[in-house]
Amino acid sequence: MHQLDETGKDRRHKYQTGIIGNCAYIAHIDKMANVVWMCWPYFDSSFIFGGLIDDEKGGSFSITPTHLIESDQYYLTNTNILCTEFICKDGKFRVIDFAPRFFQNDRSFIPQMIFRKIELIEGEPEITVICEPVYEYSERTSTRQFGSHHILFTNLGMDLRLTSDIPLTYILTRRKFLLTRTSYLCFSQNFPLDPSLEYTTEEFLKKTLSYWRQWVRYAAICNFHQKEVIRSCLLLKLHQFEDTGAIIAASTTSLPEIPGRGRNWDYRYCWIRDAYYTLNAFELIGHGAELEKYAHFIQNVALRANGRYSPVYSIRGETDFPEKKIPLKGYMGNQPVRIGNQALEHVQNDVYGQIIVSLLPLFIDERFAFEKRLGYQINS
Repeated sequence: MHQLDETGKDRRHKYQTGIIGNCAYIAHIDKMANVVWMCWPYFDSSFIFGGLIDDEKGGSFSITPTHLIESDQYYLTNTNILCTEFICKDGKFRVIDFAPRFFQNDRSFIPQMIFRKIELIEGEPEITVICEPVYEYSERTSTRQFGSHHILFTNLGMDLRLTSDIPLTYILTRRKFLLTRTSYLCFSQNFPLDPSLEYTTEEFLKKTLSYWRQWVRYAAICNFHQKEVIRSCLLLKLHQFEDTGAIIAASTTSLPEIPGRGRNWDYRYCWIRDAYYTLNAFELIGHGAELEKYAHFIQNVALRANGRYSPVYSIRGETDFPEKKIPLKGYMGNQPVRIGNQALEHVQNDVYGQIIVSLLPLFIDERFAFEKRLGYQINS
């Protein structure tokens, strides 16, 4: 429902970020091309960039023009590839952000990598590039080491690597410089690039664009608000964890339901009820692979149910994420900031019905019949 003020204007709060992901991680990027939220290596891990809930302690991965006039943000059509375009007094450029996802050797290729292409459009705009990851919810800051074409970030419990053709000194010292050509950045879990950064970025960009457009092409979506439905489906797809099939309710924690009321919860987990609605949306557009993955997740949850199902599970099917508060500023000052969720302790008997209706298409939809018959032949 629209919330209108006395002048008739919509006063709903809107988060001015786009998101990218590849079903292994999700990143939120604001209209200044700053990665304000990215948990690593999993949806429910600590953030490595968490400016969304603490702009002082949350780290930063930004590409900022000095002489900005205006910026705009949009997705490449029918993809989860995000563009942030800047018009400046001294030129124009755009940042193309994407998480690589495509088929390779008959399986999904979804590496822990984020690519950032800084595409020069005109002029020679002055910009600043900053990359300063943190971990353990900002308790651990990184130690930085020079490589030949990369910066190695250590002291985080894992080694992270930023590869770039931008002078690394400029990045390490937050120095402003002129963008005179298209440049590239790749942030990864210490993953060397071969044969070159530019080649790899362009190749992965082309394949990722093709993957998402093909995924949309095979979706049965009518013409009624088609553009909006496509965008919603693309974003929902990012919330399924490829490795186990779990579907998270959201990729963030502690964004307030109502400002100032303390209702700031961690939604980076798989609620049985919420997963049903997501799967129902996929069924309505004719996509079934997501349901098959989720069915495997539920099968493994059932092995450890201990007499009852929980209303919520981790992406690994576990119930070991007790709720606690952490000392961070909070989104727009909204506290407390929470990690974990006490809902795992609740008894909600409707989850049995939600599991049944979620998995029902596997038993009554003839589109799954071939796989079922093949399974019976193998087991007979």
